[in-house]
Amino acid sequence: MASRNVRTGAAESPQKRRVPVLDGLRGLCAVAVLVYHVAYTAGVSNHFADPRANVWGYLTEGMGVFLPPFFVLSGLMLYRPFARRTVTAEGTAPRVAPFYWRRFVRIVPAFWALVLASILLLDYDKIDGVWFFLRPLLMIHFFTRAEWVTGIEPTWTVPTEMLFYLALPVIAWVIHTFAVRGTTPAQRARRMFVPLVALVLIGMAWTAYCFLPSMTADVWYLSFWPFGYVGYFAGGMALAVMLSYAEVAPRRPALFRWAAKWPMGFWLVALLAYLANVPHPFGEPGMGDWGALTQQMVLHTLFFVFSMCVVIPLVAPGARSKTMDLVLANRPMAFLGRISYGIYLWHVFFIHVVLHNGSMFGKSAVNSGMLRGTVGFAEMVSLVLLGTLVAALASHYVIEEPLNKKLRGLFDRRAKGREDEVSASGPKGTGGDSPSSSEQGVLTSV
Repeated sequence: MASRNVRTGAAESPQKRRVPVLDGLRGLCAVAVLVYHVAYTAGVSNHFADPRANVWGYLTEGMGVFLPPFFVLSGLMLYRPFARRTVTAEGTAPRVAPFYWRRFVRIVPAFWALVLASILLLDYDKIDGVWFFLRPLLMIHFFTRAEWVTGIEPTWTVPTEMLFYLALPVIAWVIHTFAVRGTTPAQRARRMFVPLVALVLIGMAWTAYCFLPSMTADVWYLSFWPFGYVGYFAGGMALAVMLSYAEVAPRRPALFRWAAKWPMGFWLVALLAYLANVPHPFGEPGMGDWGALTQQMVLHTLFFVFSMCVVIPLVAPGARSKTMDLVLANRPMAFLGRISYGIYLWHVFFIHVVLHNGSMFGKSAVNSGMLRGTVGFAEMVSLVLLGTLVAALASHYVIEEPLNKKLRGLFDRRAKGREDEVSASGPKGTGGDSPSSSEQGVLTSV
């Protein structure tokens, strides 16, 4: 049954109805990550190196769970057209060149703007050659032991996302080759889960490797590599498989039936995962013992559970919740979601600005942890949020939106030109070369 749009009141499909809710989730997660980093820098979170044994300290430290949902959403949205092709055994895979180009235009220019601003305003005195610029611009700064650029510390997620984008067509081809041997959509969907489970296990294995007691000196370096986060992408890809199967199955998958019946039950599980993430009963991650390793694996699992349980009721066919719409689909939250990439990119830059930490203040930037607690939480979160919103708005309306409008469809326009030439010379099959409207909708929603 069609529902009504929370903004316009017009009837629409359940799938389209979920878009404002997903925008709101991105906005919520981006702001939560901002609060997480501000709370640490202000010295109020219960960080293992400088504990604050109070309720607010524990709750803010637990907000790390709000990062992985971004990976789950990427896996879901971007793999969806690939999954649909494999499950239904119809159509062709999305074209690789346009896929890569859209991802580049969506992610890279805004990231480059942050890199250049951070180097020139905060780390100007540390420039020691062209590689100081090229390492972050090429997104290899977290794969080397070189000094980090002040202001871009959380952007290890950007190369993580980009490597997922680069690998996705290859992963999709491998999954398709393995799964297409199934003779029915159900068989193909089941076979698709085998490599996805393998990816989840790879993520867990890499995390365990990074936090072995013998790896203490390398935790900061290796734990930011993408391998530890591939399981979250795989979780989103699994949802894409289930959504594709639900389109052709005689009955919706049981998981979606449960989500339709008890949508808030999934959020309750997510809340429990968040609360369980707050205390560290086995040890403190990064402290170099077996208790720390155990705790890190527990956190890795809780992050996965939280992310999946938050997203599932938002995308499950037939799942409707007034509470979720009220929390996520309101205009302010949905708008924050549309500028969430800029919020994520710029908030740590403004933490350093509030701390007066960088070359623009006439001094060499230091690790923000060395200045922890020098500015109060209320003052810092207000100033950082204000500066971040201004920068995110500028990023969205000056860089992201204009470039998306002008450059995103470059390959589509070329394909359209070729199709017009073919049409002028006589009718010939296009072989499904141009992306479907559903594919474009999926890609532009990320």
